[in-house]
Parts: sequence; C-alpha cells; structure tokens
Amino acid sequence: MNDLIRSLVLSLLITEILECAFALLLGKRGKALALCGLVNLVTNPAVVLLHFFLGGGWLITVLLEAAAILAEGGFYRYSGLYERPFLFSLSANSLSFLLGWLITHFI
Repeated sequence: MNDLIRSLVLSLLITEILECAFALLLGKRGKALALCGLVNLVTNPAVVLLHFFLGGGWLITVLLEAAAILAEGGFYRYSGLYERPFLFSLSANSLSFLLGWLITHFI
C-alpha cells in the first residue's frame, strides 16, 4: 500500500508541476491556470488508482490516458478559458506522461 500512496503523490506532483508550467508557457493565468490545477487534481488520482487496480499494461495505460485527455478537454471546453481545449489537453498530458515516465524510470 505504501507503493500506491507514493505513486499517487509522486504522479500528482509531477503532473501538476509539468502541466501547470505548460499552461503558464502558453500564457494561461488566473482562472485558466487554476482550472488546470483543479482538473489534474481530479483526473490524475483516478487514472493512477485505476491503473493500479486494473493491473497496468500498455493497453490499460493508453485507454486511461485517452479517458483523461477527453475528460480534461471537456472541462477546458466547458470553461471557455481555452481556445483549443482538446489539443491543450492532449499536449499537456503527452508532455507530463512522457516526462513523468522519464523521471520515474531514470531517477
């Protein structure tokens, strides 16, 4: 269970830092930046928990990441604060997944 908690905390921390930094680089401030943090606070733990309990594997990972991209894109679209909400979600999630994978596998 300690591995699960460590994974949840580390994954959320990496995701929040990378995706919010990405939003900042794209000029997002105020409510748009706060939304980025809140959306990840909802979707990231859900993805990590489901991945853990479903046993992982590349297919599970792809399906869960796709679901997160769609859910986050929906939040961004509904807010009206993002011009291309699904493209932002795809880009931010791809960045955080790849860099997070590199960080956790090489550090």
